[in-house]
Amino acid sequence: MRLAIWLALLGAGTTCALAAADTPDNAILERMKKDIFFLASDECQGRGVETKGNFLAGDYIAKQFADAGLKPGGAKGEWFQPFEIAGSAKLEGTNTLALKGPQAQETTLKIGKDFQVMGVSGSAKVTAELFFVGFGITVKDDKKFTYDDYKDTDVAGKIVVMLRHTPRWNATEKDAAFPNKDEHAGLDKKVALASTRKAAGVIIVNDATEIPRKDDLLNFDYLASASPVAIPVAQVKRNVIDGVFRSALNMSLEEIEKKIDLDLKPQSQALPGWSIAIETSAKRIAIPARNVVGVLEGNGPNAKETVVIGAHYDHLGLGGRGSREKGGGKGQIHHGADDNASGTTSILEVARRFGAMKDRQGRRLVFIAFSGEELGLLGSRHYCKEPLYSLESTVGMVNLDMVGRVSEDPKTKKEKLTIHGSGTAKGLDKLLEKINPGFQLSLKPEGTGPSDHDSFFRKSIPVVFFFSGFHDDYHKPTDTADKINLSGMKKIADYAQSITTAWADEPARPVFVKAEGKSTPTSGAKGPRLGIMPDYEEGKQGLLVGGVTPMGPASKSGVKEGDLIVEIGGRPVTNISTYMAIMGDQKAGQPVELGILRDGEKMKVQVTPQ
Repeated sequence: MRLAIWLALLGAGTTCALAAADTPDNAILERMKKDIFFLASDECQGRGVETKGNFLAGDYIAKQFADAGLKPGGAKGEWFQPFEIAGSAKLEGTNTLALKGPQAQETTLKIGKDFQVMGVSGSAKVTAELFFVGFGITVKDDKKFTYDDYKDTDVAGKIVVMLRHTPRWNATEKDAAFPNKDEHAGLDKKVALASTRKAAGVIIVNDATEIPRKDDLLNFDYLASASPVAIPVAQVKRNVIDGVFRSALNMSLEEIEKKIDLDLKPQSQALPGWSIAIETSAKRIAIPARNVVGVLEGNGPNAKETVVIGAHYDHLGLGGRGSREKGGGKGQIHHGADDNASGTTSILEVARRFGAMKDRQGRRLVFIAFSGEELGLLGSRHYCKEPLYSLESTVGMVNLDMVGRVSEDPKTKKEKLTIHGSGTAKGLDKLLEKINPGFQLSLKPEGTGPSDHDSFFRKSIPVVFFFSGFHDDYHKPTDTADKINLSGMKKIADYAQSITTAWADEPARPVFVKAEGKSTPTSGAKGPRLGIMPDYEEGKQGLLVGGVTPMGPASKSGVKEGDLIVEIGGRPVTNISTYMAIMGDQKAGQPVELGILRDGEKMKVQVTPQ
């Protein structure tokens, strides 16, 4: 890349000239306001992938692309690139549970009355002995002590019985078992942990704190959106299991629970003579999703090369998973004005500006509004797996995610802006500083991170990610359009247009650099990292590697995109939840052996997590 030519093309004042064109600032602000207020409206229902509002937003984006003069960039002349997301589950077929005792007695339980299959359950038929694992948790990240219900146990081939919540669930902060109790109480995490221990099934029982609620059973849908396991999972009434404890241990469930609470020592043990025969049938439901793609063809010698300008338009819909609102904010519209109606509005604005240029010379511009980002960068990962325009000829990707809350730096009194990816091309950091329209910049060299640019960086494509910062409304219903800094958002759109112009016009394509750095961990992630991006689209038994961080631990050990991780340290990996459960037990700097499948052949690879 010839930096001098780039800088010559983008002399002082070019940014403002490009941004303004023939449109007054107030007109630009007004149309951006119209876009963001619609995308973050009640009508769009928080743009959750399962809502009608998400499709309404997609249609709106396509129309704006068309009005801006773009052409459909999808297959067969369409605006959309469809794909499917693994959704929630539905109970169907045979679902039975029978309790078998030491005297050959057998009790068939009634679904909905005595037991309920959980939405995280796999479809399976199992008969196995019972083993009590306390609360079914492992706490090794607290500095005060370690609590491990699986210590010195072998539950392989057993159906484990576990209590809900954690020890001392209702205790005061002073008497609590350990900090961050909510983090360890998640049933999806408990089930995943049991699966990694090779349990044959999981039985969940209400702990004592649920007795005032009459020992109610959870609905099947309670865990229907969690990553499923292959084994059967069900909740059984406390009074039913209490009879097993009295028979097998000559001790009530209440008594053994009090022993755990008293000294915080696990009471995990077999339940001699008792077994369960269980059959479950849970069907996973696919959710249709779509990226919105518009294109402006290039002209000149580099017309067949591409610059991608992207932003995700999905958000959390009506709450639940990912929400920071108390109780998950279920049923409340999570408007997602900043996250990420702001980025979507910005690429619409940039598209309008380029679309108005007559006989524009330079590389092809592909504008993409991605869906499924909140569920794991699914839309951008799908595009990079099945690109509509060759990734080999894609010279750069500009990503805008949460650019609507520009604020002032208290020291410099300048508006602040963070840009990730400044080290992913030679001289890119200097270019970004040169064309800066007046922000107090924080440049981050790494190309990895929890937004859609990550998918492109892992394909060795230079990236730039504009980000105005987190705030208290993040992932809450209160992230509304009236709180957006419109002038600050426009200023970022100006900046995005300038870097896009540089990459589109410069004769020599940017030279990719494998910029190292620590990516921001995803919510809830614990333990060291292998440096991979999971592929959430695949329904395989294992964790499919969708991308490998350049120069990361996995990359250095020879792990490749497309590998299927089926074991870590001899423990089975069935999905993202079991992967995270096992990685939570690992230590940075200590090698661990991965069992992977590559082209149908099983291999062993030693990786040192960081």
